[in-house]
Amino acid sequence: MFFAFLFNILNINAYGVDLSHHNKVTDWNSITASFIYVKATEGTTHVDSKYRNFVANANKRNIPIGVYHFMTTSSSAKSQFYHFYKNTKKLNVQLIPVLDIEKITKGYPISKKKLQSEVRVFVNLCKKYYGKTPIIYCSQHFYMKYFFGKFSDCMYWCGDVNYPALINHVMHQKYIKKVPGIAGKVDYNVLNGSIKRIKL
Repeated sequence: MFFAFLFNILNINAYGVDLSHHNKVTDWNSITASFIYVKATEGTTHVDSKYRNFVANANKRNIPIGVYHFMTTSSSAKSQFYHFYKNTKKLNVQLIPVLDIEKITKGYPISKKKLQSEVRVFVNLCKKYYGKTPIIYCSQHFYMKYFFGKFSDCMYWCGDVNYPALINHVMHQKYIKKVPGIAGKVDYNVLNGSIKRIKL
């Protein structure tokens, strides 16, 4: 926790992790990450089984934490947003929400124009209810194919592991590696600038 505190005070590039029920934190007091994002919801029905526990433990240790929604194309963005909001509105989170949209759901094809329209619905609702547009997470290939030039009001989180981040970004999921306090390997994200950039 000391290193996370030091990174934030000095406003230098810091690293964070993103977690879901697939991850196991073995020692919260050993975590050196300066921030954490946790998966909260997916689609209109799925709720991650560990996100509330992750948020509570991060709060106890003053580690800035945020939540993300994994968007599918099998239901409307509006219904997905309210599913996300219902399950996160009472949480004590400090970071801008994230919209994770990385693929077209199998069996639910969608046009580029329609996908952009649906994402815009989610973005606008996020701005209305959270006061900030969400950070969009996806690969650079997906971003260039579907979103380039359309979401300049949203910061971008590059999901290309082990590849350079060539698009202007706020975070880069740069590696999958072992970090203190978490079992196995975990997504390792490098923040481009100060933690203030992603604060709610």
